[in-house]
Amino acid sequence: MKVPEGIYFHPIFVHFPQGLFPVGFAVFLLYLLTGARDFEVASFLMVAFGALAAPVTTITGLLDWKIRYKGYMTSVFKIKIVGAFVLIGLSISAVLLRYLVPGVAALPLSGPGWAYAALLGACVGTCVVLGHYGGKLVFH
Repeated sequence: MKVPEGIYFHPIFVHFPQGLFPVGFAVFLLYLLTGARDFEVASFLMVAFGALAAPVTTITGLLDWKIRYKGYMTSVFKIKIVGAFVLIGLSISAVLLRYLVPGVAALPLSGPGWAYAALLGACVGTCVVLGHYGGKLVFH
């Protein structure tokens, strides 16, 4: 399969989870600081859309790796592939927890609420790692 020069699907799609998870977590922190329920709902929506975007981003990344890099395996690609699936797992877990237990983030946070917050933070941490190694590919 030949991709036309100048067409890079993965860099287009990667901006969605890379933006939605950190902003979703920041808005969740605003909710914790203010108690304004709208922030919690907005955070959930951002994380849900990030969770929907993560598999698309992963697929386009795998296709780029197979087509542009001929599937050549390096430690950077291993980290990015594993990290992508970790992000999908974390984000789906967070969305399902919030969806199935709507009051999970009620203040003051209880055990499940802190687990939800930790899942959101872990999504951000995973995005940072994925972005760092993506940058190594682009700028190296």
